[in-house]
Amino acid sequence: MAVPRTPEERRKRQRALYRIDRDVQAKLAEIRTAPNPRAFYSPRALAGVVLLMACIGSLLVGLVNRRAREPEPGIPHRRALRELDVLATALGRYRFHVGRWPDPQAHGLLSLCNDYRESGWIGPYISHLRNDPWQNPYQYVVQADDSVRVFSLGPDGVADTADDLRPDPAAFDIGTEWTNNWVPAIDRLPGVRIYSPPRETVSP
Repeated sequence: MAVPRTPEERRKRQRALYRIDRDVQAKLAEIRTAPNPRAFYSPRALAGVVLLMACIGSLLVGLVNRRAREPEPGIPHRRALRELDVLATALGRYRFHVGRWPDPQAHGLLSLCNDYRESGWIGPYISHLRNDPWQNPYQYVVQADDSVRVFSLGPDGVADTADDLRPDPAAFDIGTEWTNNWVPAIDRLPGVRIYSPPRETVSP
């Protein structure tokens, strides 16, 4: 390497050496501040990761539980209509066996699930009687023309208002194909139909 002879050449060489030294110091500083990959395998780092995951998990579980507790729009109404159809069908079967509707002044709808020694009663026709989704009893009325009304008071809890819920009128008509294979509610399993299909007979 040629030795600078003039003052200008010496100054240029010094400036070049200064820039080189500055770049070297900057690189050394970057190396010192770079994270050490082995640090992530230390017990302290692993404990921190586990704690963070536990916090995230607890937050997610809380959100799911809160969402599950929030009533979905329409669910109470669907449950009430389903239960009203069940009551209407049970009333139709009660009348088929006993010959009349349950007496609303005596036991009312409880006659569908309890045996009060009525002639012809072969229930229970429902497993139990419960309130509607708004914690009001289902309403049951036998009218002067022997027609029957069973309904829910709805969210407002007041009879004969716009939000009252009633069963499908066809649910009262139990038909006849089930009668020979009638199974009381106490002997039924969840999801099993009310009647059993007739067995096939095999000719000899």
